[in-house]
Amino acid sequence: MKVKVLILIISLLSSCSNRFEKEKYPKDFFKVIQEGILIEKSYIFCSVVPEEVKYSYRDGTWIFKTVDNKRIAQGSYNKEIVTIDNYGGCSYSYVKNTVNIKEWKFWNDKGQRIEPTERLISMIKSGIFNHNKAANKVYN
Repeated sequence: MKVKVLILIISLLSSCSNRFEKEKYPKDFFKVIQEGILIEKSYIFCSVVPEEVKYSYRDGTWIFKTVDNKRIAQGSYNKEIVTIDNYGGCSYSYVKNTVNIKEWKFWNDKGQRIEPTERLISMIKSGIFNHNKAANKVYN
């Protein structure tokens, strides 16, 4: 009886695991190459002692691909200027990225266009960035 129950459990687990398509992209985001323009800026935060705050944002079209050069996603980041009024003694502004996922294209490991998965959307919206030589390469 115990053997039959064990066989039933194993068969259920294996059939469930086959029902869901597994993503074939690296689970570690740092293995994904991100190519595009990264702009570094700063603003002065006023306080008792004024302080320069450095930040960066993504500009224009970005391409995400695997280390095997398989394209994962391509799209543009939008920019929004955020102004903080009278916080710390003075006003300051900075640029913040926004993204419209509907304007992005996504591919599976076979090069076919797909709808984005939650993981792909998270990767596009995240602040994770792989600082490599290709990061400032411009694509037309």
